[in-house]
Amino acid sequence: MIDEHSMFALMTPEVAALIERIMSFEPKIRAEWDGLPSSARTHYLHRMVIDEVQATNDIEQVRSTRREISAAIKAVLAEQPIVSKRFLEMVRLYLDIGDYEAKGPQTLDDIRAAYDAVTRGEIRDEDAPDGRRFRQGPVSIESGTKVVHTGVLPESAIDDALTLMLSQGRDDSIPRLIRAVVAHFIFEYTHPFYDGNGRTGRYLLALDLRQVLAPYASLALSATVADNKDRYYRAFADAENPLNRGDLTPYLIDMLEIVAEAQHRLLLDLSERRRKIETIKARIRVLLDDEQFPLSVGLDRESAPPVGRDDIGAILFTLGQAHYFDANRAVKSNTLADAVGRSSQFVRPRLQRLDDAGIIETVTKKPLRFRLTTRGVSLLESEGE
Repeated sequence: MIDEHSMFALMTPEVAALIERIMSFEPKIRAEWDGLPSSARTHYLHRMVIDEVQATNDIEQVRSTRREISAAIKAVLAEQPIVSKRFLEMVRLYLDIGDYEAKGPQTLDDIRAAYDAVTRGEIRDEDAPDGRRFRQGPVSIESGTKVVHTGVLPESAIDDALTLMLSQGRDDSIPRLIRAVVAHFIFEYTHPFYDGNGRTGRYLLALDLRQVLAPYASLALSATVADNKDRYYRAFADAENPLNRGDLTPYLIDMLEIVAEAQHRLLLDLSERRRKIETIKARIRVLLDDEQFPLSVGLDRESAPPVGRDDIGAILFTLGQAHYFDANRAVKSNTLADAVGRSSQFVRPRLQRLDDAGIIETVTKKPLRFRLTTRGVSLLESEGE
């Protein structure tokens, strides 16, 4: 219910066209994704999680940095001992979406568990839930001096609203995209917590979208919402306007347009980055086939240890992928050894030669990580790039 009106939405031609547009992006996005090397996909997924977490925090004016979120990813992946880090659980949740591991909530307790994980360490004591699962007291959203929304009360009504949300989420007679977007409205309209509703709601929306879109595609939403924040909030405000009498169709159109824009952005970005990968692959082939090798890659012939074409090619290609796909643009030395198919002891002196030549540089020593220098990047970009 919105006030005394039952919620409803119409399958208008505009809604149907938007659903068709969103679904038309899916095979194109999957084709671009599947055409990437596996390490590039991993780098890109981590970059998407960083972008998604930072964007959903920014929308709520929660301060976070890419460095903090990247550190949380490393901790989750056990690249360093897990200690108390901000956004650790939030990052784990979004990584699970990308890895096909996440499951949507089935019960009210599941919703509370998702909230606890998304907001862990970020909620003030006075804003912590004080009911059985959710809040007992009132909560409102203000714009300037005006109250623009008041959350559902009492807690039993919150339970009823979220039970309806879970129930309609399992209704196969409703298209999945519509289910996901309407569930997002119900959650945000209900506002079951004093703080953290937006972050939790967008995480649950990403979970729902994962049921119909590729997992990595559902991670592209919050950045687009952040760029359309006024429109996003206006969609909710319009849906609550008494003159609309519970009609969610305009809200549905706005949200589906935001999802479609997120899909389009992702497709363009993947296409551009895949083109870059093909460029550096071709460029490396030219450099290695050059009769002046290893001079062609900036190395002299006399220095030890000797360098092989395949070894240098694998190192440069792996670092090139990181440059275009990883937020930190850096690769650990043992990962480079795996790419070459040799031991770390074999690879490290060859990395040092590339470092001495100014093609790569050391980023950290523990663990030992490298990235391309500006000279290294220009070496891998063909003329005209």
